Amino acid sequence: MKKVIRMVVLLAVIAAALFTTAPAAPLLAGDNDPLYIDFYKTDPESDFVWDGTVSGDVNGNLQTVFLEGRMTGDIMHVVFDWIVTGSECDFSAQLSGILDTKTGQVLMNGTVTEGCYLGAQVHEEGQLVDPGVSGFAGTIRIMPGSAG
Repeated sequence: MKKVIRMVVLLAVIAAALFTTAPAAPLLAGDNDPLYIDFYKTDPESDFVWDGTVSGDVNGNLQTVFLEGRMTGDIMHVVFDWIVTGSECDFSAQLSGILDTKTGQVLMNGTVTEGCYLGAQVHEEGQLVDPGVSGFAGTIRIMPGSAG
């Protein structure tokens, strides 16, 4: 009789495991697959703080803060703090790179400095899409596997 009870319990556990789905957990540092995030941000007040949203592998609010820049011809070398909040996994990153003032193209690289994905490398590609409000759109790629 004990064998029958054990068998029924074992079958119940197996059935529960097969038909139960756990809610998706946020990706955390340690996951190796890159995260792809789309963004749109504007600075209508021209105060060097852009507000916007992110979507894709991370959804939430975005704020980017201009820290420094210098011109070399048509290229501005820039440093920004990127702050993502309101997501399942908030984080901040410091990125530096270039803004081509003729084409509006932006390329930056950096590292997550706080929150989820701490230490992961970040690559950003953006484009000025609305000069009237200093609107930029683009993508951010976070490589959690690069966190050390």
